[in-house]
Amino acid sequence: MTIEIGSINWDGIFQSFLAFSSHDPLTIGIQLFLKGGWIVFLIVLIYGLYTVWLDYRQGQFAHKWEHVLLAIDIPKNNEQTPKAVENIFVALSGIYTKGNLVDRYWKGKVTESFSFEVVSLEGYIQFLIRTPKHFRDLVEAAVYAQYPDAEITEVEDYVTDYKSIHFPNDTHNLWGTEFVLVNDYPYAIRTFSEFEHSLTQTFLDPMADLLEVLSRLDQGEQLWLQLVVTPQPPGWGEKAKAIIKEKMGETYSPPETVLDKALKPIGWISQGVSIIINELTSTVPAESAKKEEDQWRMFRLSPGERKVFEEMQRKLSKHSFRVKFRMVYLAEKEIFQKGKGVASVIGAVSQFNVADANGFKPGPRSKTSADYFRVKARVANRQNRIMRYFASRNNFYGDDVTNMYLNTEELASIWHFPVMTVKAPSVEMISSRKVVPPSRLPYEGGRPIRETLPASKKAPIGLPVAESKSPVNISDVSELIATKREVKISDQKNGARVIKKPAPPSNLPTI
Repeated sequence: MTIEIGSINWDGIFQSFLAFSSHDPLTIGIQLFLKGGWIVFLIVLIYGLYTVWLDYRQGQFAHKWEHVLLAIDIPKNNEQTPKAVENIFVALSGIYTKGNLVDRYWKGKVTESFSFEVVSLEGYIQFLIRTPKHFRDLVEAAVYAQYPDAEITEVEDYVTDYKSIHFPNDTHNLWGTEFVLVNDYPYAIRTFSEFEHSLTQTFLDPMADLLEVLSRLDQGEQLWLQLVVTPQPPGWGEKAKAIIKEKMGETYSPPETVLDKALKPIGWISQGVSIIINELTSTVPAESAKKEEDQWRMFRLSPGERKVFEEMQRKLSKHSFRVKFRMVYLAEKEIFQKGKGVASVIGAVSQFNVADANGFKPGPRSKTSADYFRVKARVANRQNRIMRYFASRNNFYGDDVTNMYLNTEELASIWHFPVMTVKAPSVEMISSRKVVPPSRLPYEGGRPIRETLPASKKAPIGLPVAESKSPVNISDVSELIATKREVKISDQKNGARVIKKPAPPSNLPTI
């Protein structure tokens, strides 16, 4: 039987295909390579080399940026909800620039990133934002617009002193990971709007659990959390459109690319083979019946499935950011407690997980643990890698680099300043327990304490920096919170000895 469609003899094509496929795989491969396959091989090779070269150019482009690390302190009576921080992220989304073809594919231009961090240095908690220097005014304006009474101070990078640590290490141990999404990024996590009590309208701040964990760190322990965010162009990509269409029971047709046009002949051949097989077997495809069934899918969704779909649409209606969500717990080996510094943080992050939608989990490729073979060497390699990525605020390498996209509301749910109703784990309570430096500087001999410190020792976050334009070093804070009654600072160069007593309690009776 000869089947002809138009002027094409499909039966002859099918017989030729069967004869060619009867050869051994090596012969088939050689024939395909000699009869034009080498062109495909050459194109793939050139594309691979160009990708490596472009990655190198992008690294060179990003290396030229200069960054500053800003410590953000807000008033104790903060009444702003995370919605204010969401507005900060919205303001930063405006820096996205696409650039022309020369900028993107020759100069390696990429969009700048911001790093939003919460760190606990031996129980001293600080909110930080790392920004390119040319966007410092933008960040400060966005913060002051929502928190007019906030204090923003440029500080030195707390990671600098630990870049030289190499694992395995005799004195320190580290556990770190990159949190990744459980499902595809179009599915939403639990946001701050769902932490408000429906009856009392009380906002149960998800930051409370995390701050309580950070406040319990002892001397020699540090815990760092980092959200590296990169603004993305409008829209969420084809994956989001495909999932939405699937939920609605509609057929999604992605836009035709250059590769699709090149592979059209193969599609025609496969379509012809499929027609021949259906003709020979007398089978009728049930596509029409399936399409009829899919049209009614939206009406058969359960209340839970409908809520997931609504939250998905709400997520996709806001600005998107590519995200790297990292944590590092670093401590001296004698006091390293994985249950205290790791399990508790993972539990706090799990507040944002929704069982039938999305959530966070430690990345399988980045978490510093391994099983079976060469465990110590593999763990040490991961420890060095997570430390390197954290210090550089890298937003390209690591776990699921193509799947971590969050919107402004989700980012503000994870990173925001605690509200005034947060009592036990609030930053103010932590400050009183750890005796951080008071807002007024004590004097000795008519000079502030800052002037008695050596040039290499900058005051920690919390002290004014009017006397010097140098960044503040927050890694020195352990020297100022060592005791509850007084803090002693010694200058080994000139022998100066200054004793700074904490401020009197607020309820001190007066005569």
